Amino acid sequence: MILFDMKAPLISSSISGSAFAERFLINVLRLWTLILVGAVGYGIVEHWRFLDCLYFAVITLTTVGYDEVHALDDAGKIYTIVFILIGTGTALYILSDMVKLFLELNIKSRQMQHRIVKLNDHQIVCGWGRTGQEVTEHFRRTKVPFVIVEMDPERVERAASEGLLVIQGDASSDDVLRQAQIGRAQGIICALPEDTANTFIALSAKGLNENITIVSRAANPGSEQKLQRAGAKMVISPYVICGRRMAAAVTHPLVTEFLDVVMHSPGQDLRMQQMKLLPGCELVSAALKDANIKATSGAMILAVQQNGKLLTNPSPDLIFLEGDELVALGTELQLQMLAAMAGTRNS
Repeated sequence: MILFDMKAPLISSSISGSAFAERFLINVLRLWTLILVGAVGYGIVEHWRFLDCLYFAVITLTTVGYDEVHALDDAGKIYTIVFILIGTGTALYILSDMVKLFLELNIKSRQMQHRIVKLNDHQIVCGWGRTGQEVTEHFRRTKVPFVIVEMDPERVERAASEGLLVIQGDASSDDVLRQAQIGRAQGIICALPEDTANTFIALSAKGLNENITIVSRAANPGSEQKLQRAGAKMVISPYVICGRRMAAAVTHPLVTEFLDVVMHSPGQDLRMQQMKLLPGCELVSAALKDANIKATSGAMILAVQQNGKLLTNPSPDLIFLEGDELVALGTELQLQMLAAMAGTRNS
């Protein structure tokens, strides 16, 4: 990880911190081993005290000179020639590898920073714990662009090693959110386990981008209204969702299995998506029964959000309006064809 600005948050590179530390430490140990071997050799050949031998080994490797220490006898001169030929080349290799390591870290960190700067219509995932990891896994499967904001260095390192865009910092900080390009973000996921932290993130996000969609996790039932007042469009309680799913798994197991296949099975081609009707598309002003959506694309319309109201199992006489949100079920190809009819892309 490279720090570009002492006051700025860290952007993790694809080289993990532990890998960098291990490689750097190995090179330091190699260099000191070379110096100590050289010092021991001078002690055996010249019988000097250890400090003089160590000093002589260092100035030999650095090609500084010898006048200020001791005069060398013939055996010492022969040993010095061998030590220079072998030791200096080895030392240069070790030092060049260390320089290469720092340059590689700097380049890859800048590449990640450049990729984050270019993000647009992306999602910001705040917190990469168990909830955040499930969110990003879904985004990866559905090819939704996103960036992670995480405080824990180990999680940051692991996310970076998986090739994910990640920023190490406090997601409630305006500077960190700006670095995550919140001004161009489509949504932000507040996935931290603390409701207070999620509330602060929602407030900061709404202040920086009033049009952003905020979805937050809530651990305590009393926090839902506070998060909504802070700007969260949807507040999800893991315990409530878990309880409902467990109850549904007992009472309606087939329905639960179907939803799992549609929403959570990467091996299945069937997907559920939503898309917006843009101005001028062929569906605007057409009735559902006359739009021939099923015949043209193969996708099924499950619900329509119109004028802020969600209409499930919409009537065949429903007239599509500009800005309507469609909830559709189909394969990826069918959804792409429906997206073309809606004048947008499926998301």
